[in-house]
Amino acid sequence: MITETETAFLAVIRAFLTEEKAAPAEIEGLTEKQWNHLFVLASRHSLLAAVYDVVGKTPAFLQLPAEFRGQIKMQAMQSVMQQVSRTALFLADEKELEKTGIQPLVMKGIVCRSLYPKPDLRPSGDEDLLIQAKDFAAVDTYFVKKGFVRDKQWAGSGDAEVWKREKRDLSKKPQQSEKPHDSETDAIPEEMGYIHPKTGAFYEIHTSLFSRTSSAYGYLNHAFSNVFEHPSQMEVQGQIIYTLEETHHLFYLLCHSFKHFLHGGVGIRQICDMVQMIRTYGSKIDWKMFWRLCEQYHMTCFCINMLDIGERYLGFSYEESGAVRCTKKIRPDSEALLTDILDAGAFGKSSAGRIHSANITLYAAETGVNERKTGTGGVWKSLFPESSYIRNTYPYAAKHPCLIPAAYAQRIFKWMRQQHHAGREQKSSLEVGTERVALLKKYDMIRTAEDPREGKNRNPKQKKEKAERNTAKSRAASKMRLKFLKSDERTKGGAHAGRTQRGK
Repeated sequence: MITETETAFLAVIRAFLTEEKAAPAEIEGLTEKQWNHLFVLASRHSLLAAVYDVVGKTPAFLQLPAEFRGQIKMQAMQSVMQQVSRTALFLADEKELEKTGIQPLVMKGIVCRSLYPKPDLRPSGDEDLLIQAKDFAAVDTYFVKKGFVRDKQWAGSGDAEVWKREKRDLSKKPQQSEKPHDSETDAIPEEMGYIHPKTGAFYEIHTSLFSRTSSAYGYLNHAFSNVFEHPSQMEVQGQIIYTLEETHHLFYLLCHSFKHFLHGGVGIRQICDMVQMIRTYGSKIDWKMFWRLCEQYHMTCFCINMLDIGERYLGFSYEESGAVRCTKKIRPDSEALLTDILDAGAFGKSSAGRIHSANITLYAAETGVNERKTGTGGVWKSLFPESSYIRNTYPYAAKHPCLIPAAYAQRIFKWMRQQHHAGREQKSSLEVGTERVALLKKYDMIRTAEDPREGKNRNPKQKKEKAERNTAKSRAASKMRLKFLKSDERTKGGAHAGRTQRGK
């Protein structure tokens, strides 16, 4: 069961989305402590400005201490002003990029904001653009010339490693001494972030919507293989931008929520985005195709329960928005999902335990094994990720590969400290991960022992590639563990010799 404060928070969000004139009755009678928690929730879910817009002039809010009200107002105004600035910068940059002959598809961010009654009250820290792989070199050149800096931290671990190795211009033909690539996309990142050091503008450029190397959700790219053939146009502040066609954009929002759910959690704002997309384009969406995609990619139960939260708490109506319910008879049971969503925050980073639990949920989505194996396998994956991830996470390991074992040791000790503190303050990553794996099963998002289907529409080639990757990972992890143990033995031996020498 959600708390009284959480119920009030959802009521305020509903009032914002539906433009209710009267203040929600749920905020009446809240204590000062509950008001404080309500705004903590609003900040955690990146909806502080929207919440303030609804309650800022209500008698209940005006009874709170002036200092507290002033702080909330200042934070809300700062959020709005920053978003107004980011929107203007993006529209200017997108217009210039279009003049180069490249037409990106804009996703989420500004597209979703435009669906809200007051767009700038729905913030987004970056903008996402999908481009064709053949255009990456030109797009990269455009941003670098404008003073943007590539942000390796926001690129996929494997892609960042490839990018570092590829110093030559991607548009340049290989020299005779160079081995030709098997395809033109070999050296092109799937994702690259660009940040401007002066303006703070940040864009993520994608050549695929999901990491192709991910066994947990890489298969989702198949649903979007032809999106450039039928884009949609929308007008934002008098400027035309291109985006995904409505049916695929709604399905992408669902898939993106699924990805975040696997990594650490999805926030209430993601449901708001879906609800507003349906409210605006419900009659244009091909619902037969949408539900077929949900069924094909195993997200029907997840979607039905996400929209059930919209119906119960956010004022969403299938009938009023022109949406069509799924014909598959699934009885919604969204309370557990809502509890997890409220705890997660906008990006599933509300606690250290939740952040680290992502390895367990990802492992479950990849393998579909039982809880016990999922927990131990996920912890193992967390402690011993691929060396490319270690090099991108620990700069000294990238600069000095001989220190990679030390980076693994640092990672292990950090995890052990987190588990120790979690025992006293909050749930450990293993506890959070185990609970969230149960949610994955509840909403039919992974395979179980009773349901041994070969999941996610993988073809034989994909299955073989996955098996080969898993084998390579296991061998690499075993070698690293052996190396780590040998290093530890040498350290102990040296310490013992030192003690012997001092004894003499």
